[in-house]
Amino acid sequence: MGCGFCGAALPNIFATLVVDCVLKPVVRQFDYVRRFHDNVEKLREKKRELADARDRLLHKIEDAKNRLLLIENDVQNLQSRADETLSDMGTLEEEIQLNKRCLNWCPNWSWRYQLSKKAMKKIQGISELLDKFRQLGHVGYCAPTALPTIDFLCSKEFVFSKSSETTFYQIIEALKDENINMIGLWGMGGVGKTTLAREVGSQAQKLNLFEKVVITVVSQKPNFERIQDQIAQYIGFDMKNKQGRRSEQELWLRLKNEPRILIIVDDILESINLKEKIGIPIGDDHKGCKVLLTTRRKRVCQIMECRPVVELDCLDDDEAWTLFEKKAGLDDFSDDSIKTPAKKIVKKCGGLPIAIVPLASALKGKTNCHEWQAAYRRLEGRRLTEIEDVDERNAYVILETSFDYLKDMMTKTCFLLCSLFPEDHEIYVDDLVGYAWGLELYKGMDSIKDVRSEVLASIEILKNSGLLLDSGEMHVKMHDVVRQFALWIGSSRKEISFGTVETLPMDESFKHYTAISFETDQTDELPKGVGFPYLKLLLHGGNRFLETSSEFFEGMKALQVCALKYQLISLAAFKFNMNLRTLCLINCELSDISMLGKLKTLHILSLSQSDITELPTEAGDLENLRLLDLSYCDDLRRIAPNLIQRLSNLEELYLHGCSSLKWATENSTKKESYSSLSELNSLPKLVVISLDISSKHLPDGFVFRRLWSFDFCIGIKRPKWYQKSETCPISRSLRIKKSVDACKQLLENVESLQLNDVEGHPNLIPSLDLGFSKLTSLGLRLCHFMQCLIDSPKQQVPITTLSNLRKLSLSCMFDLEEMCNAPQPQGFLQKLEEVIVSDCDKMQVLFPNVELKSIELEGPSSHLCLQSLKIVKIKRCNNLKYIFPMSVANSLEQLHTLKIKSYSQLEDIIQDRQAAYKCLLQSLREVSLIDLPQLKGRDVNDIMLTQLSLQKLKVHNCPQLTHFIISTTIRVYIILYIYLLIRFFFSLIICCLNSCLKDRIYFIILVEN
Repeated sequence: MGCGFCGAALPNIFATLVVDCVLKPVVRQFDYVRRFHDNVEKLREKKRELADARDRLLHKIEDAKNRLLLIENDVQNLQSRADETLSDMGTLEEEIQLNKRCLNWCPNWSWRYQLSKKAMKKIQGISELLDKFRQLGHVGYCAPTALPTIDFLCSKEFVFSKSSETTFYQIIEALKDENINMIGLWGMGGVGKTTLAREVGSQAQKLNLFEKVVITVVSQKPNFERIQDQIAQYIGFDMKNKQGRRSEQELWLRLKNEPRILIIVDDILESINLKEKIGIPIGDDHKGCKVLLTTRRKRVCQIMECRPVVELDCLDDDEAWTLFEKKAGLDDFSDDSIKTPAKKIVKKCGGLPIAIVPLASALKGKTNCHEWQAAYRRLEGRRLTEIEDVDERNAYVILETSFDYLKDMMTKTCFLLCSLFPEDHEIYVDDLVGYAWGLELYKGMDSIKDVRSEVLASIEILKNSGLLLDSGEMHVKMHDVVRQFALWIGSSRKEISFGTVETLPMDESFKHYTAISFETDQTDELPKGVGFPYLKLLLHGGNRFLETSSEFFEGMKALQVCALKYQLISLAAFKFNMNLRTLCLINCELSDISMLGKLKTLHILSLSQSDITELPTEAGDLENLRLLDLSYCDDLRRIAPNLIQRLSNLEELYLHGCSSLKWATENSTKKESYSSLSELNSLPKLVVISLDISSKHLPDGFVFRRLWSFDFCIGIKRPKWYQKSETCPISRSLRIKKSVDACKQLLENVESLQLNDVEGHPNLIPSLDLGFSKLTSLGLRLCHFMQCLIDSPKQQVPITTLSNLRKLSLSCMFDLEEMCNAPQPQGFLQKLEEVIVSDCDKMQVLFPNVELKSIELEGPSSHLCLQSLKIVKIKRCNNLKYIFPMSVANSLEQLHTLKIKSYSQLEDIIQDRQAAYKCLLQSLREVSLIDLPQLKGRDVNDIMLTQLSLQKLKVHNCPQLTHFIISTTIRVYIILYIYLLIRFFFSLIICCLNSCLKDRIYFIILVEN
């Protein structure tokens, strides 16, 4: 019976196998032939769907980039796959079209089979891509805010003393010890603790002790939220979420994810529980997190259980003299009549760098021995008994002498104004300009532009004297010891009388003050009925909204400058202040806005980030107004018509970030009348404008007149500067979409230029301007029909053409073929530091190639030199076969970052394949080579990948560079490929198809996957 069953089953099994393994595959192959026309038509339909989906994605990507979002990797990959698929489709359609006649009238069954099968495979691939398009989420994400790296914060002139060198190595050894988690560095104020801590952080990272180094400043009054934000920004973590603010525990958990991190907690004056107050995991919580804290008090280190506790001593006499010599410009050949009092002065400094440096800087260049003797006598006779710490008292003596050496009262007042800002605050220089103008510091100056120049000159003097610290573009900071000294000077000298209010209620001593800064959040309302008959300047920069009544200002008859933040205030409050020249109400909720017209003495008015919806007609009565700042007033929709042109003395106007503001157009009705752009051209003194405007609000034929400074976004949305209460830095910047006609008079002096979707210009030079000699940043995107940047083979371009350009960005310039189609001007691109190019498919040469014979004929001026180039990022420029010609490569000594991606034709980095990369690219630190199928390998002993400077290398899908890649990676790939081949290879079926054209047999190998 069993045999019978088996006998009956075997034929069934065999029949099933024959059907499954032979008949079904054969039928499937015949379907390719039978459904040829349907498959071709379906393929075309799928292509249209994919092209539409790709175009929609491109629109989303462009919108995301305009909002300064970073594009997700999977979105970029999906776009690339769609582009490649559509490109392949073109090849397949050409093949179908080429054989169409033969296929229709004399069917070639083999061709039909092959093309139909290709079509079905493409249809399946496109369907999968379309599914991915449908599942796609957000295309972009916000980049984490980047703080300066620890290297940026380090002093370039840091020099070890015996004390600092010993302390440095003690700390480094402690950081290497796995059993130590918190180290204390203490010493008197101004001895150099912060400078040394930053140097420790920098070197520890270079020694690979930590992956990340974070520095945060605690100061006298710790603001724990600000401290948490500083730490969070270094690690790319946002302390804010949809529910509000994240807790200390969430930061604690995030820091635990950092395998090796050093957190420098600078300037702690009282012991702090780092875990509970901030969220820093140390000890058993996280062995990979170490803390280095700095303090003036040894007791703080002991209470916080630091181990070890390291002291940074003052300089000894020899070290102090060496430092003083260097800063004062003295040497062995200096006259003894100067060196003798100089050595006495150094002795008085007590080895304190913060005392030595400002005083030496103040005396630098003094050649009269009597000046040096006078300086010593001043030091010898001063005592500051009010200050508790003896050593810091001596520092104050030195700083007072440095202060007295400032030549003019204007510079001294700028210095004292800086002390009115909160501790560790980054002081915006233009705030000082507004205060200086309001206080009439610079007599005889008739324009804000000139006063700004004077303030900047004073700032440079203060920085060179060691009394202020540089803190980035148009910003300065004040050392905390220097600030305390400045406040002491301001409060102790009756002729100055500057001070800060830290506690309420205020005592009678403040009544004689001329400048006061409120630094208290103790109350929800500023005090009433306090008389300040001599007060000229009032500042309040709190972190939360306060209600301010009119009674607070009643006794301030002499007030000239008032700068408030986060106030609930009525403009009627200022009706008592008949001398008010500068009024800054930042991020305030305002009422009685129509009262503006009563403040006729106003010269500077800033309502930045306030809640106003309309600038009232009464504002036109401010006939003395020189500067008007309405930046980032999000709700501002209207400025009354003819209002602006009534401000005949206006010099500077800031309207950037006003996203809702409308302007008069030809379609405006009387009911919705707005101010017109033509009013701007009618103001004779207006020299500075910042403005965001839609292209549709530009009247036909309107052209901005020449300006000294400008920052325009026309048709491009400006990113919002969150938590910034400042105007734009003085610059000359244009960001334009569609047409440049309205700005053609500004192009000659533009420094930063971004053009999006601008058509009708085959070149940049001479079509738009002949030189662009002042241009430092250039961005071009989607400027159709532009074939090159410079195109004047018959016309001599100025020798300064693009000679100051530092950054160049070219994106989606589909018609761009080359940079320069003309004799190369002298100095061309000589200052270029960064190049970013993407999606420029017609470009065959990135940098102009100067042949040797041309060099011989035309001299060295024709030789392109990229001596300043540091960063090159290029992707999807498929016609480029090399990046640098040999004539250019010789100058790439500073190039440290090279990123190349998705080039189908790129064969080499440098044109000359005999060039030694090791010599030419000796500074490379980061290299990324991705999807470069034609990039050729070089001799293993002569490739850039062997550079000692190289820190980061990424190579992906570069098959001809395989001998540079780790060999195990290749072996794993090959083994995986063989395994998959065996797994899916299950049959070879040979089918015979009879051709109508020829009586022969075609063998088709069918591989089922």
